Amino acid sequence: MPTKSARSSTASKTSLASPHPALDVSGPDRDEGGLTLADRVAALVDDFAPSAIEEIDERGETDTAHLRVFFSSAPDRDAAQVAVATACGPAVRTSTRSVADDGWAARSQADLRAIRVGRVIVAPPWDLATTMAAGADDVVVQIRPALGFGSGHHPTTRLALLGLQQVQLAGRDVLDLGTGSGVLAVAAVKLGARAAVGIDRDTDALGSAEESLVLNGVADQVELRSGSLADTRDTAPIVVANLTGATLTAQCQAISALSRPDGYLILSGILDTEARAVAAAYEPGGPCIWRAAEDEWVGMIFRKKAPEGPKPEA
Repeated sequence: MPTKSARSSTASKTSLASPHPALDVSGPDRDEGGLTLADRVAALVDDFAPSAIEEIDERGETDTAHLRVFFSSAPDRDAAQVAVATACGPAVRTSTRSVADDGWAARSQADLRAIRVGRVIVAPPWDLATTMAAGADDVVVQIRPALGFGSGHHPTTRLALLGLQQVQLAGRDVLDLGTGSGVLAVAAVKLGARAAVGIDRDTDALGSAEESLVLNGVADQVELRSGSLADTRDTAPIVVANLTGATLTAQCQAISALSRPDGYLILSGILDTEARAVAAAYEPGGPCIWRAAEDEWVGMIFRKKAPEGPKPEA
């Protein structure tokens, strides 16, 4: 894995002045299992490159949630609409639209503050004062939230950050699948990893990640690449994948192949209803050595089996 920065030439920020493809979703605030509509929709649309999810306040409606999901392209939005409608049924209503920028990105991020996850403090540039209380063993990851590409405030990101702190990173390489803002790749090298490669198919996400590398002074340790899981040929001792439970299960063989023997797979983005299926998919390749939960989300670490040596002759 390279140690020099190889910035993605395809990464660029989407102009906030242009109309944004959006999907409006309305339905019961919680399903029968208690899962919020926001979390359910977030899991369903994750494979279609969403840019941000905004909750719309409709006065007088206490049991109904209204969401607006922004996308990088209209085809992604339309595919996401089909996925949501199919999974949620007639109780959930969807409609597509193009939304001119009215400051939604700034509104959705302006109230975010620094948070602590174990030894890691994730802070936006406007709340760096909080990091002054960081201890000698703490690491500060500065992230400018952009188009929803990861600020450390979602439980799935926090579980992945906790997972990184459960394994020995010093001197090892890390592969970050679906890097988004780059928060996990940056945290990995600040926690001691030798180098990291962050991979994402969304060029806007890579633009956000590039800024994160500069803000944190780790551009010489983190490489960004544009591509999908199918395009990935790297292997690493430690692979972190904050995706969805459905994707992790369906792509188990491909993801497992990226972790070297005796290495670690740190998985997040898993709903508690998906955890059993994820465990069943990965445990044949090595045991689950750590599991944590926050709200309805689960994070897991699997230790990949070392290759068996030659059997002694009888």
